[in-house]
Amino acid sequence: MVGEKKRTVYRKKRKGKPFSGKQKHDKTPSVSRENQLSTSQENSSISSSEIPRVSASRRKLNLPESIETPDQVMDFDKKGYRLIDIAKFSDSLSEAHVCDEGSLMIQENISGRRGLMSDLSASCSSCQEESDLETSPTIPGKGYSADVNRRAVYHSVETGGGYESLVTFCSIINMPCISKTAYYQHLDTIVSALEAEAKEEMRQAAQKLRKLILAENESEDDGSIVDVGVSFDGTWAKRGFTSLIGVVFAISIDTGEVLDYHVVSKTCQRCALKKGQCENDEEFEDWEIEHVFSGECVINFNGNSPAMEVEGAKIIWNRSIELHNLRYKWMISDGDSKAFSAIEDTYDEVKVEKLDCVGHVQKRMGKNLLKLKNATKGKLADGKTVGGRGRLTEKKILQIQRYYGLAIRQNTLSTPNLTENDVSVSVYTMKKNIIALLNHSIQNEDPTKQHRFCPVGENSWCKWQQDCAMGTSMYKGDDCLPPVFLEFLKPTFMHLSDSKLLERCVRGKTQNNNESINSLVWARCPKHKHHGVKVVKCAVASAV
Repeated sequence: MVGEKKRTVYRKKRKGKPFSGKQKHDKTPSVSRENQLSTSQENSSISSSEIPRVSASRRKLNLPESIETPDQVMDFDKKGYRLIDIAKFSDSLSEAHVCDEGSLMIQENISGRRGLMSDLSASCSSCQEESDLETSPTIPGKGYSADVNRRAVYHSVETGGGYESLVTFCSIINMPCISKTAYYQHLDTIVSALEAEAKEEMRQAAQKLRKLILAENESEDDGSIVDVGVSFDGTWAKRGFTSLIGVVFAISIDTGEVLDYHVVSKTCQRCALKKGQCENDEEFEDWEIEHVFSGECVINFNGNSPAMEVEGAKIIWNRSIELHNLRYKWMISDGDSKAFSAIEDTYDEVKVEKLDCVGHVQKRMGKNLLKLKNATKGKLADGKTVGGRGRLTEKKILQIQRYYGLAIRQNTLSTPNLTENDVSVSVYTMKKNIIALLNHSIQNEDPTKQHRFCPVGENSWCKWQQDCAMGTSMYKGDDCLPPVFLEFLKPTFMHLSDSKLLERCVRGKTQNNNESINSLVWARCPKHKHHGVKVVKCAVASAV
């Protein structure tokens, strides 16, 4: 028969014969008829009201009945871990009563537990007198909050793990955890406290900056508006152009402290949940009106994600005088920032001036040279390609980019009140050094002509000029490009030595402070994880 298992050894089939082996019997002791009758009579005498009712869920989970009674104290099973404030616990333990012949027994009241704060008590084994053992101090104010819970929530926010990481930690350590509802209640309190502290920090930073500017100008503080410069940059909670949350910072270029920030959001978790619960759009719109009017909705922007930076710039510049009595006259941003066009005419008296970050301008040289190399197909006038050994390699591009940045940085001015003559002299020196870099990097039979624009003296960055000043022979010149690259690279150097571009770099400021605080924010809110607006606000205020 198809599918039938074949016998390996021939055995004669049993036909209609009964089972001849031994039957299995239950090994439980037999109960006599008299005992059964007496037991049934005793059970019938117990009324149904005296039998404790146990829920089906509890029978399935096989939980102890003691948890059902909230006031019952369970013996401490000595399993798992508990967080204890050593000072509170020590004081409570020192006041606990114990007889000479007795010993202390630790017990835990399950119903009295509040998150990570355990409700322990010590009882004397002789007289059974109990003493409460406090494991965590409570936070004064409205409600009843344990300090250990508040600190645990704050730690989860600071480390970027959130509620899930706290639950994972407690489960691994075999310790009860705080509920999700209580977690977000603590989070609301933490956000409010951090934002209040951040506002105070920014107020003090503005006062410090105001005193510094007035001292440099040798003026007295008569309450007038002071013009200052800030570095501005935006950052997003998600990479790409689909982020729902963005943050913008305005940082002083003189002190490096944050003067203002703004969190831009186009999502609200409560709105998203409520929209799925409502049966129709009219019901949701009625609820949304009340939700927005109450101030609980966190949506403050409707538009695409890149436009968040522009929206944040408008808000920060419009409230600068109201908050700090300062006018952000100079704005340092990256070259393609659209925020400058939006805030250029914010103030009626003066126009906002744009300054360029020296670091971003320096990177333009490398990007333009790399783009030129990739766009050039075929061979140059000498019959060779652009790249290759002794040609325009990536290493050589990085070297030129670094020297280009030095040509700008070494000729910047840090004086507060710059005149037009100071700016003109600084720009001229920058241009001269940039042209010197071009000629210095190209081979020439006459070294005097090749290094005629390089700075002279012992402190020159040019080894050939150092040799001329000190009588040494350090310069080798084996890493120079062939002469054909002089005309090939000249348009790029002329474009990046434009006077207007270099004028915006005279102050020599960068956006490094913005990059630093951005990294602090997203260290608390990793971009590969989803975070709500409250968590982002908490991270931003903590970074400030």
